[in-house]
Amino acid sequence: MRRVTLFVNGSSTNGKVVAFYGSMDDLLSVASSKLGIRASCVYNANGGLIDDIAIIR
Repeated sequence: MRRVTLFVNGSSTNGKVVAFYGSMDDLLSVASSKLGIRASCVYNANGGLIDDIAIIR
């Protein structure tokens, strides 16, 4: 299980803490449903693109 805090790109308010299991596609699906958007990419707090689920701690 991984626990992450999700924000809409460019925002630092109204974050959602979620737990998910699985792949990057699973994370994008959770992000889409929790944030009410169509998530297609994941970025870290510094704006770097996360393209592999293994680098999320």
